[in-house]
Amino acid sequence: MNAVHLTLDNLDRFGEYVSIWFEDRSYTNFERYDYACRLAAVLREHGVAAGDRIVVMMLNSPEVTAAFAAIWKIGAVIIPVTPMWTAREARYVLENSGARFVITSPELADRLTEASAGLPAFRAVLTLGAATPAGAIDIAPAIEAAPRFDAVIDRAPDDLALLLYTSGTTGNPKGVMLSHDNLLFIADSVYQLNAGLGQVRGMQVLPLSHIYGVLMMNLGARMGSSGRILRHFDARQVLQTIEELRVQRLSLVPTMLTLLINQYNIDDRRYDVSSLEAVGSGGAPLAEATRLEFERLFQCTVKQGYGLSESSGALTGYRPDEAYRHGSVGRPLPGVEMCVMDDARNILPPGQTGELCSRGRQVMQGYYSNPAATRDTIIEGWLHTGDVGCLDADGYVYITDRKKDLIIKGGENISPTEIEESIYAHPAIAEAAVIGVPDPVYGENLVAAVALKPGAQLTTEELLAHLEQRLTRFKLPASFVWLDALPKGSTGKILKRALRERLQREQ
Repeated sequence: MNAVHLTLDNLDRFGEYVSIWFEDRSYTNFERYDYACRLAAVLREHGVAAGDRIVVMMLNSPEVTAAFAAIWKIGAVIIPVTPMWTAREARYVLENSGARFVITSPELADRLTEASAGLPAFRAVLTLGAATPAGAIDIAPAIEAAPRFDAVIDRAPDDLALLLYTSGTTGNPKGVMLSHDNLLFIADSVYQLNAGLGQVRGMQVLPLSHIYGVLMMNLGARMGSSGRILRHFDARQVLQTIEELRVQRLSLVPTMLTLLINQYNIDDRRYDVSSLEAVGSGGAPLAEATRLEFERLFQCTVKQGYGLSESSGALTGYRPDEAYRHGSVGRPLPGVEMCVMDDARNILPPGQTGELCSRGRQVMQGYYSNPAATRDTIIEGWLHTGDVGCLDADGYVYITDRKKDLIIKGGENISPTEIEESIYAHPAIAEAAVIGVPDPVYGENLVAAVALKPGAQLTTEELLAHLEQRLTRFKLPASFVWLDALPKGSTGKILKRALRERLQREQ
């Protein structure tokens, strides 16, 4: 078993076809696989072996999709990392995972050279292009000249294929371990849900460092889809691509729907978007007003699904011909079992609210090097999602709240603890708490409440400058609230609920 068989099956089933448009040219599926085979050969020449962990930190590109195939072919493990991360954030992943190599682009190489300095297991920063700085190795010429590595290193179903770091509520991100079987199962399950669609024209705008983007990449191979890859989401470029390539289906996070609505109106709705048939939304709750406005403007259906990194990216969804139920994220995917449990882990009947749980082949292998967190999350085979909701009598899933104090901004999980620890690192800070507040574009945004030590002085600008050295810009609080002291309970614990209520009253 090996997840690269998604690519091999694509070649066998559909033959050669243009599968990717990127910037000023197109690529066939055979061209991309040929590149992946030569990249695999170069990685082996550098000493990459089965089971090794390889970080890939790049903006979306055909080279990133090929890196997945190349790394899987040789039995290694890919760790996709967002290119927005600072050297400090990247270093944690490199150190925690024991990664031996990084594949990146020249403009990010300095950051990763800094991040990997002094790590005993680390071997080299490999770049794909000219202008590679000192301390990194440009492997682009070697890939061009390399013979193909056509073999596929067989892996056991439970062998690690993907190590994906996702933020939770407890500081540093946790490494979600997904096996070859996890990835193959979930791609096939979503494919079964969409059986009959044929080879659709789409677009990859989701980051390939996120499980949602990885799932859509794998599903595209399973379905024989084609589409344009964007380095990053750009609303105007998405609209232009819908018109130019006659895009039929899109997978987005709610923030992207909002930005597309705004851009379409700003540009006087001049784009021909009549080819667009359906949009799938995931990664964060979708406001009903946004869903209805998008459907009205673009004359297509919008349905939301639900999943998380720990479930290989998906748990629920809708069939293409299935009517949308207001507030529901659909029904469990084929082969996926879901239930609702109370705090005593009793399974509740339809209509009753509790924690959403799931079991099946989509459930992760656990958190890397974190058995305690794994035991807290997977209990007697059930994945406890931390989300609160219910199932109706027809099996449709509704999410009503989050059990864990997690912030979801633009579809990205953000740990409040990680940001709080960065704030506390400033010597003037006595107390700090970060909470999520509603935001019309991102769904949620970050507000930091802080209190200074007696006699200390600190401005918002100075605190932001401090945080910019420790956090990617996307994690910076949108605003700060300066208090003499934060609300606390009898044990001295900061009460975030009271803080939210206070901020709502003062708005």
